[in-house]
Amino acid sequence: MSEVDEPTTLASTIRGLDTQGLSRLLTLRPDLANPTPRDLTEVSSRAGTHASITAAISSLDRWRLSLLTALAALGDLTLADLADAICQGWPTKPDTIRADVAAGVSDLLDMALVLEDSDHLHVIQVVTTHLSGYPAGLAPASVMPMSSTEVAEALAAAGPQARAVVERLMWSPTGHVPHARRTVTPETATTPVETALAHHLLRPLDDDTVVLPREVALVLRGNRLFAEQPQPTPPAWPEPSQTTLVNRAGLGTALEAVSAMSALLEGVERHDCALLANGGIAKRDARAVLSRVAAEDDGWVYLALAAAGGLIGADGRGWLPTPLADRWRTDSLWGQWVSLRDAWRRIPQPPGNLDNTLVASAPATARAWRRLVHQELSSAEPGTPVEASLVADRIRWRQPGTAVEDSLVEAVLDECRVLGMIALGARTDLVDSLTCADMPERTDEVILQSDLTAVAPGPLTPSTAADLALLADRESTGIAGVRRFSRASLRRALDAGWTGERVRQWWSEHSLSEVPQGLLVLLDDVVRDHGRVSVAAAGALLEVDDPAAVEAIMRSSLAKDLALRRVGAQVLVAQAEPDQVLAGLRQLGMAPVARDSHGDVFSAPPPPRAKIDVSPASAPQTDPEGLAASLLKNKGRGFSDRRQLLAHLHQAQQEGMWMQIERVIDDGTAVRQTVRIMAVAAGAVRCVIRGGGGVLIVPVSRITACQPA
Repeated sequence: MSEVDEPTTLASTIRGLDTQGLSRLLTLRPDLANPTPRDLTEVSSRAGTHASITAAISSLDRWRLSLLTALAALGDLTLADLADAICQGWPTKPDTIRADVAAGVSDLLDMALVLEDSDHLHVIQVVTTHLSGYPAGLAPASVMPMSSTEVAEALAAAGPQARAVVERLMWSPTGHVPHARRTVTPETATTPVETALAHHLLRPLDDDTVVLPREVALVLRGNRLFAEQPQPTPPAWPEPSQTTLVNRAGLGTALEAVSAMSALLEGVERHDCALLANGGIAKRDARAVLSRVAAEDDGWVYLALAAAGGLIGADGRGWLPTPLADRWRTDSLWGQWVSLRDAWRRIPQPPGNLDNTLVASAPATARAWRRLVHQELSSAEPGTPVEASLVADRIRWRQPGTAVEDSLVEAVLDECRVLGMIALGARTDLVDSLTCADMPERTDEVILQSDLTAVAPGPLTPSTAADLALLADRESTGIAGVRRFSRASLRRALDAGWTGERVRQWWSEHSLSEVPQGLLVLLDDVVRDHGRVSVAAAGALLEVDDPAAVEAIMRSSLAKDLALRRVGAQVLVAQAEPDQVLAGLRQLGMAPVARDSHGDVFSAPPPPRAKIDVSPASAPQTDPEGLAASLLKNKGRGFSDRRQLLAHLHQAQQEGMWMQIERVIDDGTAVRQTVRIMAVAAGAVRCVIRGGGGVLIVPVSRITACQPA
């Protein structure tokens, strides 16, 4: 047969692609490009593997899968015939969807799932094995099919009971019937099944199975291929409304999310959060931290965000903020929120099941659900109302083989509401924005009130927020957060190295009003008491400047707990570590300071941080266009050497020599084996593997190299 008369095959189709067509194939089926193939032969071999075909079919939306199923069910069709078949039995006219059919078939051709020969479309054989056993629920054509008129007459003659039996197989053509090959006539039939068999409305497939003939199924269906008419596009989004209001509400929620995450990091830093055996955080500790962050359900979302984003981590001491959290605090407001959005995509726990365990049984599946919902939200305009049922229907259209539960989608949308991607029940522009010009400016001013609280009128600069977090304890979250000054919080600042004068200066510089007198009095009391008792490391050495305080310490239970003894009029020694002594004295209401071995006062050490593993950089993606150009440049290495390869194989068979062949297996990887060629026929090689490896049958199209061993 000449080259011109060569039938259209998967190999010849790929061989005939130009750079644009091959690039399109590698884009639509990325598994063909990873790992990088060496030549077009390897691309062709991979394209016919079961793993690659499964991945390609899984990537089809409902419309393209319907077109592929229709072609597999009806056999070779022209484009016009396919449009007619899709519209059979429905009010839609073929002309109205002809362009959609052409676009869908074009994609199937580009994916090499369908081939075109003489204007007829043909589904490659390996694809049909991955569809249902009966595409579109239709059995193969009968050897002697009845006409539509004959089917109608048989249905009328069989009666309503027999018709009810065959209608149960209308969309799934096989059923279990004992002794299906029995001989029965309309006169001897005693059951509806026997009546249907007698009128040839059912045909025996084997001894225990009957099948509904294709012509009968089409008459019962009204010539419809599918129970529901396939739609070329997913369910439409409703019209957007009040876009400006929705975007403003989303921005406010986004700022609340940033503030809540700041509160969570601060809580984890201040609270001793225990590490569970399964790697989670103790529930009691988690609730204590989240009490100042958000309501319980939303709080678990923030906890999952912090863990997924690497803002908190666990070591032997428990859960702690990470160095990444320190960098996050100094980022811009927009940068902080984008980090939360990115972390949301990486949450490994399934939606709707977030809790303190932070357990991820199927992280890839959980991330896939969030990615699917995010993709659907990105396809809508800002201001578009969002309903879980509609999002679920759109996912079902794009992923027809995926079971989608509305409750699961609703759980993902709830997480989007926490971050501000959905506000007032509608999609905001934060879903896919790369910048945000409406983010408010940070301020370094606070409102000091006479009730010993400080109110932030807006987002604070990182340095101001850090100083205020040291000086006062958080009482509420939100953009206008409230913090309260207390003896403990001011003492914490003095322990960190601040002086009373520095605190006064900070208040003066950052207060929008006069510093309340009550705050100044509180500070003076704390400064006066701070350092009156000092602790040195000698087991621990206590120096007390007030004799009355010495007596109070020695009469307390602390004296026994720390094994205190008097070594001087105002000097005590403890058989405990200095940090234990400091904690015990503070429980007595005192304000001790720590001293080093030289007697110098030192500030509290910086808070500890947990270490996190830096995720490895993702492998670089193959450039389909560049790879296509490279493969076509080296085209001679592949298909043009096919006859030479066959000649080598025939020669090896005749001479009985051992050959080293390299072939592509089902998963697309190449293997090398030493074999003896026994036969070459029907496009396949039968060979024996050296070393007792058994007999192997290899398609010639899978062999990429062959040479004497």
